Amino acid sequence: MSGQRVKFPPGLIERVAEGNIQAFEELYTVSYKPMYAFCLSLTMNHEDAEDLLQDTYIRVRNAAHLYREQGNPMAWIMKIAQNLFRMKLRDGRGVQTEVFDNEDHQKELSFDQISDVDNRLLLEELFCHLSEEERNIVILHGLIGLKFQEVAEKENKPLGTVITKYQRAVKRLQHIINNGRKEADK
Repeated sequence: MSGQRVKFPPGLIERVAEGNIQAFEELYTVSYKPMYAFCLSLTMNHEDAEDLLQDTYIRVRNAAHLYREQGNPMAWIMKIAQNLFRMKLRDGRGVQTEVFDNEDHQKELSFDQISDVDNRLLLEELFCHLSEEERNIVILHGLIGLKFQEVAEKENKPLGTVITKYQRAVKRLQHIINNGRKEADK
């Protein structure tokens, strides 16, 4: 987990607000992988994550004129996704969480040799081993690139707790990946 911050070119969201299709495509290209992971961490289901991701980008495109430069644009997009997810839960509209049987999902896990579909399956597999709180911390820091302090503020947790939970979660995921490789080599 690299923890690199998603970088938006200056004025990108403003260009999206003006209806610039290329700017919207660039925004999507820059942010869709960590946003998919974030949506998956909320829904714990591939189809629901895809639906939430699509709804989020539609809302971003329609609400870009409301965005005010105030730090990380990724946090604004994540907030939109989170609000849409909560609305769907409240309304009972098609968000189903799936419980995974950990024993049935042990695979060889290699990040550099898998396709997008496999990435999705891998994320689903790995997320089932973490609590919701751990998933959120790993997504926010490890995939989206928020600093630990930003994650602590967003999750309303002490900084030390966030760092410790992140380190433990990553260590657990590394253990799962390594055990999957050992099983595949047998």
